Amino acid sequence: MSISGTDAYAKEVHLPPLVERALAAARAHGFAHSCRPEQGRLLYALAGGADRLIGETGTGCGVGLAWLAEGAGAGVRLVGVERDPERARVAAEVFAGRPEVEVLCGDWRRIEERGPYDLLVLDGGGTAKTEDDSPADPARLLAPIGRLVIDDFTPAADWPPLHEGDVDRARLHWLRHSALEMVEIPLAEDLATLVGTRRRIAGAETSWRGFEQGQVVRGVVSRIESFGVFVDLDGTEGFITAPELSRHHFDSFDEIVHVGQEITAEVLAFELFRPQVRLSLAALAPDPLAEFARNAGLGRVVRGPVTKVVPFGVFVRVVEGIEGLVHRDALGDSGLPDAGDEMSVEVTGINLRLRRVTLTPLP
Repeated sequence: MSISGTDAYAKEVHLPPLVERALAAARAHGFAHSCRPEQGRLLYALAGGADRLIGETGTGCGVGLAWLAEGAGAGVRLVGVERDPERARVAAEVFAGRPEVEVLCGDWRRIEERGPYDLLVLDGGGTAKTEDDSPADPARLLAPIGRLVIDDFTPAADWPPLHEGDVDRARLHWLRHSALEMVEIPLAEDLATLVGTRRRIAGAETSWRGFEQGQVVRGVVSRIESFGVFVDLDGTEGFITAPELSRHHFDSFDEIVHVGQEITAEVLAFELFRPQVRLSLAALAPDPLAEFARNAGLGRVVRGPVTKVVPFGVFVRVVEGIEGLVHRDALGDSGLPDAGDEMSVEVTGINLRLRRVTLTPLP
């Protein structure tokens, strides 16, 4: 985050609408450390290259995340993590009505609950800029050829780079990282950003150590961590990220697998420098949303429980494993129901690409 970031917009005009909204929220709540406009424009451009998922730590009141959301293409989801509960609440309000954007409250490591990311912006932990801040692992958090952004460096003309007279060890860590092709981009006289692309560790290989992409394999769960599940493939390490565990929502990895369990999974890719095989359980499961759409899902009238209440509406379970959104505007003056309340709704929209079900409430 930039020390003078919010004030830096004083003379800016023609900002994207969502950025204007986040900036107004930052000013209203006295938050000074927003993403600077120079950085915001870079994030906007980089977001356009993401195919599926963008992450950000240190969301603040949402200015940087707004630049990312405005630049992202259709179907791309965004996740921001903010440790301060009040700022997280403010940021969530900024993105009300934008269900593709999720704001999590907590330590920066909550970013590991999602992923791997096509683009990850580290601005609130994981940068290694302080002694107590351990660096994030791009090999775990980034998709193949995914990009990592770390901002708020002072441009350096010398080598090794210095910060306040000492060697800038954080910058050296990232510029020399074995998993990244990293460059430093000067954005202003007092601002530089590091942008790295995850190396094509596996290159174009479709097979390795007797494994092939798309192959179905069996293994035993050997370890469960906050960022994913490790699998023993007869002596070779396999790894499953959270999104590849199940197509259904879950709150804990233990709901899906447990240590010692034998599982069947599909081979997705290879991490040669680890070495490791990336696996997916979800790839072998039927797609419940596609099944729902095929089986007269559109136009269906159901009665189901409210599973989640958010500022822009409520989510209602229409069948097991599928929830839809009733927008706040559709509820009229009746207000938002509570979680657990039953609602009668009609399915009025299904978007398989965005994984989105739209509902209309019935009397």
